[in-house]
Amino acid sequence: MPLTELKAKIQHAGEEAWYKGNVDALDEAYAAGYISHAPPFPDRNGLEVVKQYVATTRLAYSDIQATYTDWIAEGDLIAYRYTMRMKHTGVSPSLPIPPTGKEVTLEGCVVVRVENGKVIEEWEYSDYLGYLQQLGVVPPLG
Repeated sequence: MPLTELKAKIQHAGEEAWYKGNVDALDEAYAAGYISHAPPFPDRNGLEVVKQYVATTRLAYSDIQATYTDWIAEGDLIAYRYTMRMKHTGVSPSLPIPPTGKEVTLEGCVVVRVENGKVIEEWEYSDYLGYLQQLGVVPPLG
């Protein structure tokens, strides 16, 4: 499958899930046995686990918007950068802090492995330190 098609599938599924809460759209681009590695969080094994993570994380944020840039592909791997902007208006099980009302930005890079036209494994490297500093959970360095 050409990069342009995979890119469109991944981006559409992500936008449907994160913007609208339509986590079943992830089925279009991700395999049932999909594994997500996103340090410092534990691995998420299986698409149903990832759907639950997205659904519960969305409880903590409103006005979610994302941009996806710099797509690169080689063999069965695709890498891209993303920037996600959102407003912290609730509580998430993965980050159980009271809502701050702050608008925050999370930037990162994702590497995915594709098999038979679907993502089967993903490695996310994001600036969670900067994100936590924006929320006021971690003081600025220096």
